[in-house]
Amino acid sequence: MKKYLLLPLMLAISACVPASHPGVVTRAAMEPASTSSLPAMKRFTVHQSLPAPRSNNDLSLDFIELSFRMESGKELPVFTRFEGPVTVRVIGAPPPTLGPDLTALLNRLRQEARIDISPTSGPNANITVEAVSRRTISKVLPQAACFVAPNVSSLDEYKKVRRTAQTNWSLLKTRSRVSIFIPNDASPQEVRDCLHEEVAQALGPLNDLYRLPDSV
Repeated sequence: MKKYLLLPLMLAISACVPASHPGVVTRAAMEPASTSSLPAMKRFTVHQSLPAPRSNNDLSLDFIELSFRMESGKELPVFTRFEGPVTVRVIGAPPPTLGPDLTALLNRLRQEARIDISPTSGPNANITVEAVSRRTISKVLPQAACFVAPNVSSLDEYKKVRRTAQTNWSLLKTRSRVSIFIPNDASPQEVRDCLHEEVAQALGPLNDLYRLPDSV
């Protein structure tokens, strides 16, 4: 497996539940909690990547299952990815923590996975992160805290084409545009969790495997 695939692979193995729709990649919505009752946000320190403690054969089988099957169990005929440098922009009404968290995440992807990924303010970004309210997300996908969709650049665009081939992951051959929809009124930790999970799935494998313990 090429080195640049390892971090998206490990990031994608995160705490999702099956999507409410078989063709959608989501993170499950959580019950709101008051700020005073929440633990301190987790902070990443300098991280040293280590080889996975499993055989190459097992790692290959895990990668195949992650890459060619969705959370719902739906099969994917091909592995898709961005071909070339990837740009990321933020739109909507992001909370104060989203910008620094996204910067830290992009730095990790560049340094640890050697992915050519960078922020942009241009409208033609490969990945668009749109920050909207939880209520807005729940109107589209009631069980989702956040989700990622291909071939759209905004939630308004997604709502217009959500039931068409344009947003069907199983029909995708290569990735060029992906949007991530994240709540702007959730706890800072939930926003960070959504950001890490959905950016990873925007870049790499779409599935989650709970049996893999060494996930981010």
